[in-house]
Amino acid sequence: MFFCGLLASCENDLEQVRTVTATEETPDEIVNGMHTVYSDSGIVKFEIIATRMEKTSSTNTTIFKDGFQVNFFKGKDDIEAHLEADYGEMRQDEKLIIARNNVIFTNYIENQTLKTEELIWLQSAKKITTTKQFEVFGEKYYARGKGLESDETFSDYVMHEVSVEKNL
Repeated sequence: MFFCGLLASCENDLEQVRTVTATEETPDEIVNGMHTVYSDSGIVKFEIIATRMEKTSSTNTTIFKDGFQVNFFKGKDDIEAHLEADYGEMRQDEKLIIARNNVIFTNYIENQTLKTEELIWLQSAKKITTTKQFEVFGEKYYARGKGLESDETFSDYVMHEVSVEKNL
């Protein structure tokens, strides 16, 4: 009789558990080992690779706590640029991605690399921007400054509060 009462008292209502444990920030979706390809009219534009992705529907936000990488494609198999960071946040409603902590953005065609602590990618405008300190390494120069705007492949950009050194 004791065991029957014990078994009956161990029942959990899943909806009640969710109500007690879920918060506004609780992810609805968690993906480990994510690799997503984005295309336009059948042409691959970029891919996002992340160890862990957490998506929250209430805020329409995707978080990459363990970092992420983005490859931008120029042709069918040609990677034009590569972005990586230790943390990422994708805000679907605003159509932007925020990369933070050890951000490295490399354009392979121009042979130049941008390093900063925060980079905002405005997807609808196809631009990236930072108001933080940055360094740019190129074949013939090294630049540092505070504030930068660029196209999304880091081919054409404007630097602010900048100092440049030519490499010999």
